[in-house]
Amino acid sequence: MKILQLIDSLNSGGAERMCANITNVLHENGYEVTLCATREGGQLQKFVTPGVRCHILRKKHAADITAFMRLIRLIRDNDIEIIHAHSSSVFWAVATKLIVKNIKVIWHDHLGIRINDRQRDFFYKFISQKIDGIVAVNRELAGWSRANMKVPIERIVLINNFSLMRETLKNLDHANFTIVCLANIRSQKDHETLIRAIVILKKEQLLKKLKVIFAGAYNEDLYLNRIKILIRELGLYNIIELPGSVDDTATLLAQADCGVLSSISEGLPVSLLEYGMAGLPVVVTDVGHCAEVIGYGKFGRLVPSADPELLAKELLWIVHNPVEASKIGSAFRVHVEKEYGPGQFLIFYQSLLNEICRE
Repeated sequence: MKILQLIDSLNSGGAERMCANITNVLHENGYEVTLCATREGGQLQKFVTPGVRCHILRKKHAADITAFMRLIRLIRDNDIEIIHAHSSSVFWAVATKLIVKNIKVIWHDHLGIRINDRQRDFFYKFISQKIDGIVAVNRELAGWSRANMKVPIERIVLINNFSLMRETLKNLDHANFTIVCLANIRSQKDHETLIRAIVILKKEQLLKKLKVIFAGAYNEDLYLNRIKILIRELGLYNIIELPGSVDDTATLLAQADCGVLSSISEGLPVSLLEYGMAGLPVVVTDVGHCAEVIGYGKFGRLVPSADPELLAKELLWIVHNPVEASKIGSAFRVHVEKEYGPGQFLIFYQSLLNEICRE
């Protein structure tokens, strides 16, 4: 079966990492898979398995006819049977059905924005009759699609994200307690709450210096500017680093003492699975599938969103209880490997392919 994985870019984001992961797993399991980024490449290209064809269309805007025709040629030249479109790339995938006969489209819904906001987005509903199957990354998104999209319910499936992060030996900086927030710098991730929690930690008498890394892509926008101003005003410029996208997350997490997500909205964050693969103790907000991933508190510390005091309290617990926190991190790793590995994805994905190709 010839499958095209379609995504907007290959920069380091959650949907992009899953697209690369799925491409690699399908290739390693005998599928003929092609990877295509409509707009631009990125850091994740270097993590795609050698032998996978990778194409960049260089789309300049949504109605870029030249780039769209490159996509059509790519599909025809490679005899693509199924387009697996991630997030908003589904609009171009559906458009190809107007030109290429018998093509099937799977939409992979990664969107972590609130369900109520999505109810106003009628464009997805409008194109849904041309979508053959939907993969949702959490129950809420699956429920939304079943209620709003004109796709048979048996073709709307919940399939968990998974991580393929390589194993890396721990390399801790014993002079610092290092906290990593692996999340793109945008308002949904609510770095402001984490910054205010770090202020509380800073006031404590800690045995180690604090080091906090906000590792994620960012745009020079109002949110980034607000974050930078807040860091400066609260005197945290020597504690918090903003390195941008990090290519090698395995090495980054091997240097961390703790992983944190302070998001106000999520699907099933790949970064949380990567924390688990790295065996990190974690503090995460109770949004999306975060609670389920950490076993509702069994494998990590769970806090409500937008509460810097409780977030600081749980981070302090990890600081003051390193032995117990390390044991929880190790148990988290075993849990993620068992419940969120590629094997589970393949079982459900093959079932969806069988259902779509039954016609």
